[in-house]
Amino acid sequence: MADSWLVLKCSACNICHGRKSTGHLCPHCGQRISDNAQVVDKAVDSTELRMKVVLANTPDNLKELLKSKLSKDSPLVGKEYSSAAGLKVVKDSVNEKGIIHIDIVAEKLAKNGVEIEVEQFMEHIETQGLVIRIESGIWQFLE
Repeated sequence: MADSWLVLKCSACNICHGRKSTGHLCPHCGQRISDNAQVVDKAVDSTELRMKVVLANTPDNLKELLKSKLSKDSPLVGKEYSSAAGLKVVKDSVNEKGIIHIDIVAEKLAKNGVEIEVEQFMEHIETQGLVIRIESGIWQFLE
């Protein structure tokens, strides 16, 4: 059982949380979680566990809507800007002629979960010498 994560439901507060085993205190109300605690689900890693705990604590009438909004490709928490993520977004945004359009950059930033204003992001990329502005909202990628 130690190889998998458990989604446990506290019998006192009815809120689910994740752990690898029982015999601890509920992180929400402090009640002891015993060996006979209700196991709502199991997960193979912490990422899957996080999603299953969120869904387990979501009211039934909203679960399907939440599942449709959250996919394995979209993070639950947005990432801060990093150079590596920025370079990936830029390279993914370049078309076959080496041109980058602002709407494609916005789409790629959202897909990668990077939370930064598109204009601010592209200004930073310009200062790094990776692109040259051709006109408003369009850049040339410099390889």
